[in-house]
Amino acid sequence: MRKALKAVTLMGLAAALIVPAAPSAKAADMEMGSTKVTIGGQLRERLEWEASEPGSGNGKEAQVGYRARLKIKAELTDGVTAVFAPQATGEWGENGQGLGLGEKDNVGMHEAYMLLSNPFGISNVIVKLGRQEVNLGNQRLVGAVDWSMPGRSLDGILIGYVAGDYGLAGFFYGKLSDGSMSPKLYKKVYDINKDGTLDNIEVDPHNIELFVATWQGKFKPFGIGGTYEITDIYVNPQTATITAIDPTKDPDITNPTIGTRKEDININTLYVRVTPVFDTDFAKIKLNLEGAIQSGNADFEDVEDGGYDFKGRFYSVGVGATFDNVAWKPSVMLNYDFYSGDGNDDDNDIDAFWAVLPTAHKWTGHYDIANKFIAMNGGGLIDLAAGVQYPGVKDLYLVITAKPTDRLALYFAPHYFKTDEDVETVINGKKVSDDTIGWETDLEATYKYSKNLCLKAGWYHFDPDDAYKYVFGDDESGDHIYIQADLKF
Repeated sequence: MRKALKAVTLMGLAAALIVPAAPSAKAADMEMGSTKVTIGGQLRERLEWEASEPGSGNGKEAQVGYRARLKIKAELTDGVTAVFAPQATGEWGENGQGLGLGEKDNVGMHEAYMLLSNPFGISNVIVKLGRQEVNLGNQRLVGAVDWSMPGRSLDGILIGYVAGDYGLAGFFYGKLSDGSMSPKLYKKVYDINKDGTLDNIEVDPHNIELFVATWQGKFKPFGIGGTYEITDIYVNPQTATITAIDPTKDPDITNPTIGTRKEDININTLYVRVTPVFDTDFAKIKLNLEGAIQSGNADFEDVEDGGYDFKGRFYSVGVGATFDNVAWKPSVMLNYDFYSGDGNDDDNDIDAFWAVLPTAHKWTGHYDIANKFIAMNGGGLIDLAAGVQYPGVKDLYLVITAKPTDRLALYFAPHYFKTDEDVETVINGKKVSDDTIGWETDLEATYKYSKNLCLKAGWYHFDPDDAYKYVFGDDESGDHIYIQADLKF
């Protein structure tokens, strides 16, 4: 009994810090011999309407997306647990479902892992092996992006050590891309010029791996609330191959013949987060301090002194308060986020901060506009290695929440976006530049219809300024509206 209780406590502490909670609010249990099987799941339907698209101002037809996810958990003997989470995602009518028998939807395995508690009798240790959601801290750098219908899960292994109230030490290795397994993932063949020049290239798949070491804890042992985190993330897309093609020898581009170039990319991100919470007579006061620096390089093996050095940086400062003893239990948080950009295309330094694999929707505006000015994901990493620069983002925002009733929660967040480096362009033969992206306003209402069903509605408005116009060509405002039903069992 004591061993079982210890295992449960261990898993609970780990879930609070690095292992995301299961999507089911309540699940059906059944006994199968010595195995306890728990079945839960989620059905999400979301109607979205782009009333006016940012930039063009054109409206789009409303679409309904869905997620159908099943979670099967089998608790075996000796602290061994197996978890499977197959899912289907897509949009209503996308496969001609009403016109015929339909086709396959986007069906896949969102999670499939084994969990070992106290392996080989080693106390306070967990091992999680296989495809899994990974949420590091507040998901600034690595997150599961639950807003997305497919979401994000990583193939890898997590090893965690729980040190009671002091926190969790964790190591995670993930395979983000294996070139031998997905040859079409990053492959691009550019058109051959009419004059037969060799500037067209073929990009072979990248072999990308992720290494994470983290310590996440709570300030409870120190007599205050809040959490802290120290995380180091290393990514190494290995030997990306770029091959020039000779159209005179290979007109069908079936067998590249000349000009191979390889590059080794290494990026390391050191991140620190401190969010202490102080109880007072009138409110809970929360401070938020975050920062990250990047180092590393991208070297071309056949170019002397070629390549890039990565020098991105990020920080966030904020202060807020939660008033639990007044009506509606309001909370307010004022934050300033800074993602460095790169304004110099002539040097070998990449000063733009690469945000690795974040849940960006949670932080840089729900409209996901600002993300376009930040190096955000694996594709952004490859673009950076090719010399594409990003202006970065400065985000000043206020978040206000309230609960008029036990079932209803309200959310309001205005954002003011600027770039770190000016965006430049040429208009009517004149060079112009600006650093103002624009204003965004996010409104959301969440209603708990029942213990299992949550209803949600939101409106996002974006009013672009010159920096947005210089990148995307126009500055008409945008409006995005959605209604969502999320059922968990």
